Amino acid sequence: MPRPKSSRRRQLAALNWRFTPSRLQPHGLTGLVSVAIGAHLIFRHSLAGDLRPYSLDASTEKLEMNNAPIQVLAYAIATCLNAIAGYRIAPAAPPNFRPIFKRCAVLQMCLSYFVLRFMPHATILLDHSDNLQHSMWVLDALVTTISVACTLSFLEAAIDLSQTSLVLGQAVSVGVLGILLLSVYPIQLSLQGGDWWRCIQRRYPMQASGMVAFIYIPATVTFSLMLFSATLYQRKILSANEFGLASLLVIVGCLLAAVLSQEVHIPDVSTQRIYLPCEDPPAGSFEDRMLQALDFSRYARATLTTCFGIV
Repeated sequence: MPRPKSSRRRQLAALNWRFTPSRLQPHGLTGLVSVAIGAHLIFRHSLAGDLRPYSLDASTEKLEMNNAPIQVLAYAIATCLNAIAGYRIAPAAPPNFRPIFKRCAVLQMCLSYFVLRFMPHATILLDHSDNLQHSMWVLDALVTTISVACTLSFLEAAIDLSQTSLVLGQAVSVGVLGILLLSVYPIQLSLQGGDWWRCIQRRYPMQASGMVAFIYIPATVTFSLMLFSATLYQRKILSANEFGLASLLVIVGCLLAAVLSQEVHIPDVSTQRIYLPCEDPPAGSFEDRMLQALDFSRYARATLTTCFGIV
């Protein structure tokens, strides 16, 4: 039987937003700040095609305060602080939720790292230090390994949740698939290093800005909203079907909006190929077929042409 709205309002009002796990690091408040900044970046900038918060002038050779990505930095810091607070309060959850919440928090930290790592500002910063480049390559590999391991671990949770609600199990499965697809970029960065990423940016001048604006920030905001919904589900404010349906709508809506918007605003100076070699493989080869199959720019352009008449 559906829960009365007044009862849900009382339960939401009773949530401790400001003092858990501590006054200096409130999980609820940092989550609100993270989602608010992320939503501002997505709706005010990304979807509107205003990529100034993510971009650098092509002639920039040195990072200074006047070209620092303040909004993106604030978003990544708030999201990371929220993840740390979430990890700290995970032991307060029921025993069967604790490992999942901890892994979610770790994955949220990894996604925050990739938000900053793929910014064009990071490339400029690394170009001035060979030692920093080598250290970053190790860090890239470590963070990528952890993020992939955490994501794969959620497959077991998806199977278990399917026994409770097929909708919820499918929502988690779709989320896992989405994050695994995003992991292909960090995997390539970890295997091929900064030279590969610089080559990609020379070939597609807006690729770095586009990946952050249309991929990683929307993905991290979506993930944060799913974690908040998971908290409401764990506290029985949402039912399993409500949690699953809400998650599916947020995932699919965010994916479609971000993918189509990138193809509208920066279609030729960026790409949505999931597998992204610096040079195209020989036509007809297995690598070429894989490249074409994972080319989401092609699918986005077909959708825009069929549904909206945009060529």
